[in-house]
Amino acid sequence: MNKLYNKQEFASLVSRAVGNTMKRDFARLIDVSPEYLSRILNCKLANPPSIQVIQLIANNASNGVTYAQLLTAAGYALSSMEDTATLDAPDTLNDTAKKFMQGTILTALSSIGVPFTMEQEKKDTNYHLSVSFASGSVTKWHFIYLYNTTKELMSNQLSSLYSHLIFENITETEKISFVTSSKEEFDLYTKKIPTNLNLNLSVILIDEKSLTIQKESWLHSTSSISTEDISKYTL
Repeated sequence: MNKLYNKQEFASLVSRAVGNTMKRDFARLIDVSPEYLSRILNCKLANPPSIQVIQLIANNASNGVTYAQLLTAAGYALSSMEDTATLDAPDTLNDTAKKFMQGTILTALSSIGVPFTMEQEKKDTNYHLSVSFASGSVTKWHFIYLYNTTKELMSNQLSSLYSHLIFENITETEKISFVTSSKEEFDLYTKKIPTNLNLNLSVILIDEKSLTIQKESWLHSTSSISTEDISKYTL
């Protein structure tokens, strides 16, 4: 059971999101049964809906209900945020920002149509999230979350990460993506591409208000990855 799941708050948000739409029509829009939607609205769910369902609720919401609000009420964030929640944080990435980034990435991954399994986070790596694929050209996809507020911090972390990756045991079929909500940080990574790292690398820009993927840019690909693969494994 998710102890951070606030049934009453979540039900209230979903009720606002439904607005004047017929409940059976809204249930169809979010790909659940009318009975399941009724259980949400009547606080009868022991655990919150999946991130995928929450994304669909946000996509079809009325009355300004946001993805960030829904995620927080569902317990996917570690602390509650205001209605105008963003990923604003100090120079270090806080736990709330990590949760929202993870929710955004997992939602986007579910839309590419390739089944995946989440890997356990390893403390001896810089990866915040890793997923594996049972078949296909990419066997594992690792994500590193970035959140720096100054050019100096951005540049320092970029250099540190690339230096660390030199010593990592990474195969040609693994992919590493840097994730940021800063356009400036995204641009820095697309301009400073490491030419001596034979890795599958990309940088992903997420929107900090809607918590959706704005764009992903591949920085480098190995010979094992085709143009078709690049298109398939891009969020």
